[in-house]
Amino acid sequence: MNHSKKAIGFFFIFGFFILCYFLTKLDSIKSFSDFSLFEWQTLLVTQGKFHLPYAFSHMDPNYRFFPIPDLFFHLTNNVSYSTFPNLYSIFVAPMYFLFGTRGIQLTQFLMFITSVWLFYLITKNEVLAFLLLFGSSIFLYIFLIHDTIFVFFLEMVTFYFYAKKYYRLSALLSVFIIWLRPELGIVFCFLPFLFPNTNRWKQYLITCSLFLILASIVNFGFYETFLPIRMIKNKDSIGNWEVGYYLLRLVLEQIPLFILLLLFLIWEWIRKKKNALSVLITFATIFICFVSPNTGGHDTPRYLYGFIPVYLLSIHLRYENQNLPNKLIYLLITFFLFYSTYQINNQLKTLSKISKYQTNLLSAMETIKPKTIVFDNSDLSFIALPLLEKNKNIFLLREDGSQSGFSNFLVKNQIDEFVFLELPPSPYPLPNSLSIQNCIKNCEYRKVDTHSLPHANLPITYSHFLRSFD
Repeated sequence: MNHSKKAIGFFFIFGFFILCYFLTKLDSIKSFSDFSLFEWQTLLVTQGKFHLPYAFSHMDPNYRFFPIPDLFFHLTNNVSYSTFPNLYSIFVAPMYFLFGTRGIQLTQFLMFITSVWLFYLITKNEVLAFLLLFGSSIFLYIFLIHDTIFVFFLEMVTFYFYAKKYYRLSALLSVFIIWLRPELGIVFCFLPFLFPNTNRWKQYLITCSLFLILASIVNFGFYETFLPIRMIKNKDSIGNWEVGYYLLRLVLEQIPLFILLLLFLIWEWIRKKKNALSVLITFATIFICFVSPNTGGHDTPRYLYGFIPVYLLSIHLRYENQNLPNKLIYLLITFFLFYSTYQINNQLKTLSKISKYQTNLLSAMETIKPKTIVFDNSDLSFIALPLLEKNKNIFLLREDGSQSGFSNFLVKNQIDEFVFLELPPSPYPLPNSLSIQNCIKNCEYRKVDTHSLPHANLPITYSHFLRSFD
């Protein structure tokens, strides 16, 4: 692809300043949902803890009232481990310790820019490197506490090592990534085809297999399962057509590089030229959408971002020695630049609104005087995770232990009062009186006050319960 390097350089500088603008001008987005779990894990790592502590595990060995939903943790020998491996938290912990969330954002910004640079070293093509930079919504995750950019960075390092024929290192990193994101296992199956000039693909695949076996054995020793925890904890959406359609729509909207790949395929079909690799990559993308055990989340196809370099390398392999009109190249670059900028601006506005609501809610929770706060909604308990560092007790009600089992749990832990925060309609409402089983005296918790939680900007109901002392 021939083009003016000065023109491409202008687009790179312009795009770089757009990213810097978002990085410097945007207020930090407070964590919510699994963002909160990542931040809590990172904080724990700075304290030398690599599990999710639960002070009440001796009285609640099945973690029925643990403040994290079942989907996000795994029990081994009465110890809770996050379904997100600690590798990301360990990597960003030093910058988080020094600079807080801004340190993580800066680290992810540098990782993303380095990923683009590594891709350029592989292809020696400025246009494809720019499309990697602005060809999807992935750079939204620069501003969030999440492992998406970290995984993408490791993927680009893996591709770079493979291109440089460091097969053992690339195989080891491939296994690390598969353990972080099992869906990306299929991506590495394309490596030998994306780099046909490397002739030792058998060594890569054999080494990968050996490392996968070793990782499975080590994983079983720690977590009593041979598969990555994320695969065994979230499998309900596999084969769900609604989820598959949702993910495919997100891919088309937020990874327009996939559409570009399809357009090249259609053009080749019109010209009656075969491109089996691009066809396989297209079907692999659709296949992952419908068998992925994850639903994307945050309205992004974050579990399919790993296909981005595969799309670009496939195009590069096909058109490396062909000349495309400069006007077409500049049109593509301009479209991706403005489309992605518009997209990230809208998404960040939405996230900022959510952040404002939950920041106000957390501030309102901090004013609650009783030490124990009970939730019926996991979104609320995620927001409250920072209160664990302020010696608050946080519990999440589940269907299997919402009333009599909960009251007995409170008695065993000598908790005489608590506040119940619920977002109507409550899935697990508590009655005005909670009876205590096998009790002789003071055998109930009574609701003594109910009102809306002030300054929460959400219709949160505050209910204060006290154990009766007649």
